[in-house]
Amino acid sequence: MADMDRYRKMFEEAEASVDYWAAEPVLDFTRDLCRLMEEKKMSRAELARRIGTSRAYITKLLGGSANFTLTTMVKLAMALDGAVRIHIADKRAVTHWQDEIPGEPVRQPKAPRRRRKQE
Repeated sequence: MADMDRYRKMFEEAEASVDYWAAEPVLDFTRDLCRLMEEKKMSRAELARRIGTSRAYITKLLGGSANFTLTTMVKLAMALDGAVRIHIADKRAVTHWQDEIPGEPVRQPKAPRRRRKQE
């Protein structure tokens, strides 16, 4: 039982940190970026050219090992003819995004985020 208490405390401490809560939106953004690149058949090299950086930097971003700013996110989105949308919800909420473009078929929403167990 001591191990369970120790793990519970470890998770509680993690959930209290900014890094814990920052990781998921970064992952969501990176997934969306990859999806748009695939849909538009855009290479890393072309995306890098469009925002004035190196292919290596794009690879680093897509690998999740770069800390990027909101401005960088907007530049990346604009290079793919996209826009960044920000949403704040209760941390217990399950969020569903659905893109609707007038005159085009509605895309299927993203898979729901996992709901974190609340003690």
